[in-house]
This record gives sequence, structure tokens and C-alpha cells, in this order.
Amino acid sequence: MKIIYVGSPELFGTGASSIHVAKMSEAFAMNGHEVHLIIPINNKSIDDFYYYYDVEPIFNIIPTLGVKRGWLRHFIHGVASLFKLKDEYDFIVTRNITFAYIGSFFLRNIIIDIHHPPVNFISKLAYKRFEKSSNIKKISFNSEGTYEETKKILKKLDKYVICHNGVDIKSFKVDYDVDLIKKDLNIDVNKKVVTYVGNIYKGRGIDKIIKLSQEMKDIFFLIVGGDESEVLDYKADIVNKNKNILFTGHILHRFIPKMYSISDILIIPYDDDFTIKGDIDASGFSSPIKIFEHLASGKPIVASDLKSINRILTNEIDSILVDPNSITSYKNAILSLINNEDIYKSISSNALNKANTQSWQRRASNIINK
Repeated sequence: MKIIYVGSPELFGTGASSIHVAKMSEAFAMNGHEVHLIIPINNKSIDDFYYYYDVEPIFNIIPTLGVKRGWLRHFIHGVASLFKLKDEYDFIVTRNITFAYIGSFFLRNIIIDIHHPPVNFISKLAYKRFEKSSNIKKISFNSEGTYEETKKILKKLDKYVICHNGVDIKSFKVDYDVDLIKKDLNIDVNKKVVTYVGNIYKGRGIDKIIKLSQEMKDIFFLIVGGDESEVLDYKADIVNKNKNILFTGHILHRFIPKMYSISDILIIPYDDDFTIKGDIDASGFSSPIKIFEHLASGKPIVASDLKSINRILTNEIDSILVDPNSITSYKNAILSLINNEDIYKSISSNALNKANTQSWQRRASNIINK
């Protein structure tokens, strides 16, 4: 089948939405479909896109102009994408609400991939249109929470599928020289490493990691991700205080598995009211890509016991879930994994098994076929 994918305008940044679009495009193509991804490349080359997101060049990219920042970027990208539809297709898949709303009046077989419940009058109006339009083939939700919140507004929602995010399993089947990577980062090769990967703005629990590093001097804490200004702020707070913590800043997604390779435990210490870039409380509806990548790494996870997390992870089976407001709970969970080899191996094995059921290809298949 021929699939047109209208992607995210937020490219070459620190966010997860563009990673999702790149991996889904690759997955549709690997499933045997002809895929055309519409995205605003701007001054970057198409080859840059494939390299940046570590995807095979097995799908076509149709570039559009776009605005890098500001609330208008989604609107401009959505409208611009409408003018790129010239040939026949079987399905259009999109996360762009503007494109889907306008397209619902005259395009056919649109699948909307929703990762955020409607939060204002305009988005609620658009979602109600999606419910009624025969041109909207299906609505895909990234989590049960997103579906439940949307269901409060769309009372007759019946053409939907719930598909959590996925993981690129092959990216984690690489052998790395762990000691060499540790030495490059000035980490003692004999120290256990607890790693956080992702954004570091308010609500992500970075203060908890700093506190843990102060109380657990024998463990090294690695924080991978974050904008440069955020990293500098945290470094200013811990300078000459914490010798067992490192902020790497943002690194290319293709290199994240290297960071996993030197890690003994992965931590997701989200606050109980964490948001996505300062937006609404996302603790009940997000489906973080990092969870699936953590599982695929085969390293045990210690995470906050929140709805958006415990819908994916199972406490004491493939992870240890703890009270997000208790530093002691995180500390005890980390120590229990370090001090009990059987528990460590069991959780690691179960994590890998779950990851193998959560590939991007499976998600791509479910969106089309379920």
C-alpha cells in the first residue's frame, strides 16, 4: 500500500515527537508499504534526516518549508502539507491536527495518531469533527490515558485503536566496549552507573537524582539529555559538590544505546504531576519512548509509579515502581537491584521479553490493520 505520512514540524531537536515520526516511517516501509513522509527539512538535507534519526533510507521524504519554533509551526506545516498531495494513495497517517481537520472535508482514508488529549476550544472542535467525518478512517491513541481523556469529549468514539509507542530492537543488539566508554566519560570502570535519559526540565525528577547522588556516593549517576541552558543551570548548582554525577547534555538519538551499554540501572523519577514542555499534566496519558528503549536495553528500570508508566511497566516483574515523592523509595529500589543478583537478572530478562513485543513495526501494523 501507498502511505502518506504527514510528520512533525519539530525536527533536529531534543523532543521525542520527531523520533516517533522517523521510526514509524521506517517501520511502515519495513512492513512492505511505499511510504512518503512530508516534513519541513528547511536548511537541512534529506541525508541529514536519515542519519540524525538512525533510520534506513527506505522511505521517500517530501520536504516542505516550516517555522522552527512558535505555536504557528504546526499550523503552517499542516497547511503546507496539503499542497504536497499530488498522487493517489491508500492511507494518510498524521499527527498534525490542522492537516487532519482541513483534510477531513475532502481527503479520504485519514488515520490520526493522537498523543495528546484536546486542551482548548480549537482542538476540541477539531476532535469532534474527526468523530463525525467519514473521511477519518481511524483514530490511533498512544495510550489508554489519552483515549480516556478524549472519550470525555467524544461520547460516540468508536473508530479507534490504542497503540503504545515502540522501540527499534536492532539498535540495541550492538556490542560496545563498556570500559572504554566509561573512561571517555571519566567514570570509574568499577562503579555502578544509574542513568537517566531524556529532557531535564521541571517535573522530570532531576532534583531527585541529584539528591540520590549526594546520598549514594559509591554509585555514579549519568544524566543524558537536556538543552544547553538547562544543563548549565544544573551544573552551576552541583559544581564542587557532586563528583559522582555527570550531565552530558543532548546527544544524537543514534548514540543513546552506547549510554545504555555502560548503565547498570535506568531511572525514570518523574514527578506525580509532570508535564510535556510545561503543558498540561501528562502523568496519566503520555507513553514515553524511553520506557520501551529502556526495556530493550535489558537493564532494570526504577521508575515513578504513575498511570502513564504503570500501564506499560509491571512492578517487580520488568521494573521496580516507587512512590514518586519518596527519595528513600528510589534509594531502596536501587540498592535492592545492586545487592540481589537474582532479582536483577529476573527483571532484566522480563524487560527484554516485553521489549520484543513492542517494536515499531508491530505498532505500524496495528495502526493500519486493527
